[in-house]
Amino acid sequence: MAELSREPERRRRVFLHIGSPKTGTTFLQQVLWSQRELAAEQGVLLPLKRFNDHYQASLDIRGMATPNSPHEAAQGMWTRLVSDAAGWPGTVLVSHELFAAADDAQARRAITSFGPGVEVHVVLTVRDLLRQLSAEWQEHVKHRSTMRFDEFVASVKKDAPSRSGWFWRVQDYVRLVDRWGAGLPPARVHVVTVPPPGAPPTLLWSRFAGLLGLDPDSFETAASRANTSLGREQAEILRQVNVALDGRLALPGPYPAVVKDVFAHQVLAGRTGNRLALDAADTQFALEQSRALAEGLAAAGVDVVGSLDELVPIEDAATVSAAAGAYEPPAPDVLLQESLAAMADLLVKLSDVTERNRDAVQRADVLHRAPVRAALLELGERHPSLLRARATVQRLRDRR
Repeated sequence: MAELSREPERRRRVFLHIGSPKTGTTFLQQVLWSQRELAAEQGVLLPLKRFNDHYQASLDIRGMATPNSPHEAAQGMWTRLVSDAAGWPGTVLVSHELFAAADDAQARRAITSFGPGVEVHVVLTVRDLLRQLSAEWQEHVKHRSTMRFDEFVASVKKDAPSRSGWFWRVQDYVRLVDRWGAGLPPARVHVVTVPPPGAPPTLLWSRFAGLLGLDPDSFETAASRANTSLGREQAEILRQVNVALDGRLALPGPYPAVVKDVFAHQVLAGRTGNRLALDAADTQFALEQSRALAEGLAAAGVDVVGSLDELVPIEDAATVSAAAGAYEPPAPDVLLQESLAAMADLLVKLSDVTERNRDAVQRADVLHRAPVRAALLELGERHPSLLRARATVQRLRDRR
């Protein structure tokens, strides 16, 4: 009797995409979550129900989901994520850039949570520090920071020897590989480089999808947005708005929904502004640090998807792009004109939201009243005296 052929059993693998922030993570996550079913058909599960669940899992694993804290709702989310992943026979992807902020013990707990029968991989997306410095500053401003760009860069330089502070915690790729890759074979620690400016916009996606075993060409990528950068003028407007708000919009709370998602991403990001640039000395600092990171990753022997050469900008081009007056604030008349234009765009957004809310209320009202009317008519058919009484009441109203 001939032996029945069987489909090869899938390996149980978990890919932990831990960041870093500002390395195309928003774009990658939106492509995957918007087409989660297609990913599952190709053998890759995104556990739990929505992207925010992975964010909450990152808070939980980092010990931030404590009782009576702003993140209390995230308690137990990491355990739920691991439980949901346990029943999947193929590849599991967990992705959020704030896993990068975990300490050594938290990273070990995350790696070992999936059990001895699971092949755990760590994925780190990386980008040159020349772009990361301006991107991280903008992200800070989108989270209520009032620090000027030059002050931010100075603080990063001051923290460079000790590698302390938020920037180095999540952007020191060598330490991230050491922290998260401890105990894993180097072949299961993957560094995906973000392509340089001018590269095809889908190249990062192709690299990331190929690593997971997905067919990159079968996914739609045009509708997914990156975490859009702001121009120099628009970033300064947002920073000054933060100063004027003076903490009146809470974070967590209404600030991300109102200021970041609407004002920054939907209004300011649509305006054309000048590119943020470092001065010559800080450009050289970014080049030196990027070169050191590339050398450290090469020495670590991890799997590189892309090229570590992309982690170091071409020095001549970087030096040319440096500006002597990089940190001078935009002229007051320019800020005034940009502020007025942003205010007008914001009012249009507010009008659109108000109109949509009004339509939604009217539709809900109609849907609510229709069953009531139907029930009254049915009751009237059974009891004609009720219909006669209703008609009498209506005639009395009409005589007023």
